[in-house]
This record gives sequence, structure tokens and C-alpha cells, in this order.
Amino acid sequence: MFVACHLFIGLVLGLAIADRLDDRRIIGFSALGAVLPDLLDKPVGHILLAESLNSGRIIGHGLLFLALLIIAGVALRRRRGSFLLLAVAAGVASHQVLDAMWAMPVTWYFPLLGPYEPGEFTGYFGNAILGEVSSLSEWIFLLASTAIALAAGHDFGRDLSGPRRTLTRTAVPLLAALALVSLCAWAAGVPERILMAGAGPEEHLMLAAAAVAGIIGIAGHWEFLDAG
Repeated sequence: MFVACHLFIGLVLGLAIADRLDDRRIIGFSALGAVLPDLLDKPVGHILLAESLNSGRIIGHGLLFLALLIIAGVALRRRRGSFLLLAVAAGVASHQVLDAMWAMPVTWYFPLLGPYEPGEFTGYFGNAILGEVSSLSEWIFLLASTAIALAAGHDFGRDLSGPRRTLTRTAVPLLAALALVSLCAWAAGVPERILMAGAGPEEHLMLAAAAVAGIIGIAGHWEFLDAG
């Protein structure tokens, strides 16, 4: 999945956790965790290790990294009473689920199944940026993410309740349409590149699931997101 999708699910997950623990900071930390595997692995795998590995799914996409975050988060929770690192871990977990890392067992279970498998990419970052901007789903997720981010930070700047309400009310029908079209593309089993560049049936199913999860998350926190 692309960055905006990961960010959106991290924000929605953060909303749910923050609501239970009454700590709005969790939203941002969960969002950070949701994009952290790519922030870590893409530069390392495609720049530092371009000649030997050239893979953007390595350390941050493995269960070992997630387990270490959880252990550190539990320790921080017990010592300081802070859930913030566990929120980062929750975001990382959502990233690995959206990327269906179980389909890459060597990476997901590293080092149990041996070394990382090298990739074959040419001009990775240029193609990745092109894929991002040409995917309709990414713009929908970005719009919905902006609404949540404005709601999470409304106490820290000027009043943006008007744009936030507009974005929130626009995001829901767009997410519903995205879910429906993605399910149709998945059921048809045909490649469709308007919603997500390079997507196949599995990616369309994940898009639909992310959109539905977003609708549920927004609906469950409508008062918070749509408040004046």
C-alpha cells in the first residue's frame, strides 16, 4: 500500500485508542508508527543497500521490529504510565497488515527463515512518487487524513473547524465509493490502475477494507471530527 493509505489507517487507529485513553497525542504517534516502516526501510534498502539488497521491505516490515517496539512500549507504560510508544507499535502493526507481510515470510519472520531476499528495482523513488500521485485512492485517503489531523490539532492553532467539517463530510461518501469500486475490481479479478497504480485483486481487497475501516472510525468519532 502507498503512504496516504498507511497514514490514514494510523490516524483512524489512533482515534480509537485516544478515545479510550483520553490522550489526543496518541493519534499522532499512531500515525507516525503507520508510516515508520517505510521511513526506515525505503532509504536503507533502496539507497544505502541499493547495490546489494535494493528492497524497501526489510527491518521495519518484520515481526522482530514490531516485537521490540511492543516490549519497549510495555516497559515505558509500566515506568512512566505512557502509552505513546505502544501507539507507535500499533501503527507499525497496521502497516504490516496492510502490506500483507505474511505473503513475504522471509522478511516478516526474519531472521528465522534466512537472510533478506534481494529486490530488483530501477528508479524506485521516481516510480513510487508517480504511483502515489496517479492513484485516486491516495487522494481520498489524504483528504480524510487531513480532516482527522485538523481535529486532533485544533487546540494548537487557529480555528479551522469550517474546513475540517467540510473535509469530514466529503470524506465519508468518497470512502464509501472507494470501498464499492475496490470490491468490484477485486471481484472481477482484473488489474485497475486508476484507484491504485499497479494494484491487483489483493490490493483492491485491502483498499476496500481500509476504506470501510475509515468509515467506521469516522462514524464512531463523528462528534469529535465534525465539532465546531
